[in-house]
Amino acid sequence: MKAWQKGYELDTLIEWTNKFESYNKNCHSPFMQAKKNGMATALEKGLLYEEGHVVYEMRTAKTTSKVKMFGAGPEIAEVHKGEKVISKIANTFDPEDTTPIRTMTDTLRKIEEPVWAHVFEEDLVVKTAVKDAGFKKIGTKVSTFSDIVGVYYKGGRKFIPVPETENINIVKTRLEFDHNIIDELVDKLLIMNLEYTNHNSNYNRKQSWKALSLLGHEKDSTFVDKHLDGFHPIIQTDLYDKLEPLVKHFLDKLPGRFDRVRFMTLKPGGGELARHTDQTDPDWGTTDGKMVRFHIPLKTNDKVVFTSWNNNGNKCVHTMGKGECWFLDTRRPHTAINGGDDIRIHLVADVWANNDIRRLLLREKFDTMGLYNKRYEEGYTNRSL
Repeated sequence: MKAWQKGYELDTLIEWTNKFESYNKNCHSPFMQAKKNGMATALEKGLLYEEGHVVYEMRTAKTTSKVKMFGAGPEIAEVHKGEKVISKIANTFDPEDTTPIRTMTDTLRKIEEPVWAHVFEEDLVVKTAVKDAGFKKIGTKVSTFSDIVGVYYKGGRKFIPVPETENINIVKTRLEFDHNIIDELVDKLLIMNLEYTNHNSNYNRKQSWKALSLLGHEKDSTFVDKHLDGFHPIIQTDLYDKLEPLVKHFLDKLPGRFDRVRFMTLKPGGGELARHTDQTDPDWGTTDGKMVRFHIPLKTNDKVVFTSWNNNGNKCVHTMGKGECWFLDTRRPHTAINGGDDIRIHLVADVWANNDIRRLLLREKFDTMGLYNKRYEEGYTNRSL
């Protein structure tokens, strides 16, 4: 027997791992999955529970800790020392059984308050059971591996919600741009026959996603990455110098100070960015001192499909039209596929957040709900920004 087994037979550990199969099906992160070595540690510490066809892993917090929406924030809540936290929950019902929600709800109701539950938002069975058991959703946290985890709580505490703009995953703004200028810019780009720089990432399938810088950390437009040393300010690249009059048409309409601005291409015939999140840069966000990203399609087709997942784990599927301007929170899971015959070219601008940016995002959100008016602008910008 190996040391990592903690004295438990391998068959026992495999059996417990299999009980969390429904949990693993919704888990993207290899570090969050239920595995044999994790089951051994959990068994040794007495963290695994089973009642009927419901299994869960629950610990008692030894210290007070913060729960953040993303790696760099914002903060959702604090888990206090002594509070219980359910980190994994699954059911072992036959897939044809129609009773798991009710049974799971009954099991969860018996757990003494205060207690937290971290639930994959895309697992509708567990999410429904947790809500039915009296847990209230406090917020959503997203892992770098694109897990969308609902943070639920049952107890007597109250919590301050994060700023409303932090909950927007994707939205089309009212900004639009002159198609004649777009056509002129695209023609110039095609005539220049530029060599775009490949993005080195495991989600850039078949090296189909490439970019060139207009504003960046180097004069050379083929440098598309970011210097994090603080000694490289944003400057106009050699490509910006060649296209300045046309590019200014777009940048002058975006209300804010720019960070990187790039052309991003996606190959036709199935060019794809697989599901992923962008959380390596701590500067992302919609509050002061953070950056937001806008996409402006210059050349596209109706088979370019963009998908983003919201706080509830729902897919939001869009085709971004030529000359439109879309906000995208890339900290959340998203994908892009070009199933058409033409290359996709977007102008992608990173802008430092300010009140004008936030009002733009809130106006678009509430307009889609038929709610936006001066009262909402005053209430939400003043309360949460």
